Amino acid sequence: MNTLSKTRRRPLDISGGFPGLVSDRSDQFMKFLETNAEDAFTRPWHRLERGRRLNRLRKFVEEEALRFQFSETDQLAMFQMLEKALDKKQLNSKSIVTYDTEQQKILEIKGLVFHKQADGKIVFKITERKAMTVRRSKQELKVPVLQQQPQQSEEPKQEEQSTE
Repeated sequence: MNTLSKTRRRPLDISGGFPGLVSDRSDQFMKFLETNAEDAFTRPWHRLERGRRLNRLRKFVEEEALRFQFSETDQLAMFQMLEKALDKKQLNSKSIVTYDTEQQKILEIKGLVFHKQADGKIVFKITERKAMTVRRSKQELKVPVLQQQPQQSEEPKQEEQSTE
């Protein structure tokens, strides 16, 4: 008989460590990931990564859809418009997006406007505010020199009386 056919193969552990040690490391790693995932949305809006911002925008769209009773297509159109605005960096400023870090949700997006057309379709738009810049000429930028006015005497001037 061939002795090779009767050989029993044992499973081979290639982790390089002790069996209990590997599970302890993975448990610690999983705990680390859970704590970071819980704290991820507590950052201010301008510190959130793009994927987390998209997540919060998606939740904002769902809340607004319930509040204003949007259809599924309107909800999708609103999200796509907000995603394009995020790509154009219109939503990067914390002055545009009011984000509550305690509740971890978007409270308001300033400039978000939607109109219902006659056919029932809703059109979404973000109005851009142009910063008002005042340009001054070089003369206006110079500091004006104060001129001293002649001092008036404290005695009241008497008007000449005309004799007629």
